[in-house]
Amino acid sequence: MNNDAPSHAPVYPSSTEEWLNASDGHQIPLRCWLIERPRAIVQIVHGMSEHSGCYTDVALELNKNGLSVVAHDHRCHGRSVTQTDLGNTSTLQHWAGVRQDMAAVNAELHRRFPSLPLIVLGHSMGSFIAQDFAQHHPDQLNVLLLEGSNFEAPWFTTTASWLAGFEIWRQGENGRSPLIHALSFGAFNKTIRNPRTAFDWLSRENIFVDRYLADPLCGFQLSNNYWRDFLKGLAALYRPESIQRMRSDLPVYLLAGDKDAVGHMGKGVEKLAQAFKSAGMRDVTLRLYPDARHDLLHETNREEVLQDILNWLKRHLG
Repeated sequence: MNNDAPSHAPVYPSSTEEWLNASDGHQIPLRCWLIERPRAIVQIVHGMSEHSGCYTDVALELNKNGLSVVAHDHRCHGRSVTQTDLGNTSTLQHWAGVRQDMAAVNAELHRRFPSLPLIVLGHSMGSFIAQDFAQHHPDQLNVLLLEGSNFEAPWFTTTASWLAGFEIWRQGENGRSPLIHALSFGAFNKTIRNPRTAFDWLSRENIFVDRYLADPLCGFQLSNNYWRDFLKGLAALYRPESIQRMRSDLPVYLLAGDKDAVGHMGKGVEKLAQAFKSAGMRDVTLRLYPDARHDLLHETNREEVLQDILNWLKRHLG
């Protein structure tokens, strides 16, 4: 890691857990890894079927390099719901609320740290949430890092949302469709030869995969209703007029493994970079890591990945 971290940065500060009141009455669970005199604030946006606590190791490394970190649990995930309700939707647990919470947490960070640059780091589903935020709140972040992302044609995700709608009709809003699972998480693991577990597509690092499998807040299936609204959101996200809402001068760093099934082995991430450039964005960096899978921050080459992120941030934030 970076040996030039400021001497005032503590090595392993304790994280704190907080709750932020949303406008509709929902309480947003926050995890904060804060240091004294940080250079910037990193807002981590976690992925599907995981939670903010999965990023403790990443946050501590960022702390050592002078960055404070805050992450929150999305609705239907983590501490937002009871364990038995993970993935279920309700009057307070839904995709629209996920988008609202992203903006609410960001606004709270600006209130607490008004003079610091704000870095948004989104992983997988979190990368889509972060892009949606950058489209609708273009002046509320300084740089955008998208890890394990993808680009899908709007017609494709619209069609997929119709499939989820059919499964709602067949099974109910909080039913779990074997077909949707087979086309998503199930399909991802088919890219792995002789997989050891059902989640080998996440990483080559067995210790991480085993930790993910042992975590009761990870690996659950999302409800049909969540999938329908999520897919409809993706269709809106990648319309040309939507991408053009992002600031043309916003620095964007795209990083992915070239064996990541979510990003179609790098091809979907390359399409995303090109979509940004076609929309007039002037500062788009793409890095594909050979043989790496989906979760680069927990891959066998994670130290290289994190150092590349830190070097990129240094160039863009000073």
